[in-house]
Amino acid sequence: MKKYNEKIEKLVKIKGEITATWRDVKTGKIKKRSHMTNMIVTVGRKTIAMRLANVLTYTGVINYGALGTGTTPPANTDTQLETEVFRKTTASATYENNVAYISFFFGAAEVSGTFREFGNFIDGTASANTGQLFTRISVNWVKTNTETLTVDCCYSVQ
Repeated sequence: MKKYNEKIEKLVKIKGEITATWRDVKTGKIKKRSHMTNMIVTVGRKTIAMRLANVLTYTGVINYGALGTGTTPPANTDTQLETEVFRKTTASATYENNVAYISFFFGAAEVSGTFREFGNFIDGTASANTGQLFTRISVNWVKTNTETLTVDCCYSVQ
């Protein structure tokens, strides 16, 4: 069984990519864009596997994205952001074939600062450090109160 599991893990992958876009709040013009690959942590992959096996503990729905100031590099064993400071519900979610598209929108007046980490959560609540961490990524994002930030996440199952 162990060899079979190792073979499946090599064949089936979930790949995550994030694009962050800053826009001027008055003009709507793009000020900056950043694209990177992110890590789907063990607890996130486990939650998906549980749903596939009809374990209904979690819905499997990514419903919150969060910004943090922690600087420790992401690790597969992470279960939350290092220092979460602001979270927001999913702005939109859709899929096509084997790809899920999930977006988060941070308005101009609701949050500003320098952020060093971003993550999203399955079955989170409005409280920090709730839900099952799905992804965590190190970032170097500065957001002012004169711009919006949209974080578009793309997850493909290969």
